[in-house]
Amino acid sequence: MNKNSKSPRETHGPVVKTGPTSGQNRSRRSDGAWRKKRSDAGVSRKKS
Repeated sequence: MNKNSKSPRETHGPVVKTGPTSGQNRSRRSDGAWRKKRSDAGVSRKKS
């Protein structure tokens, strides 16, 4: 299947539940894998 034939939100996309993009469909990487959340998501900024 052509990777660019449909955007994730048109079909079968998992919906992001939390974070700044909550409610939108998860986007895909160029290899077709769903993007994962950043490893530092939900971590307070004081860590550094």
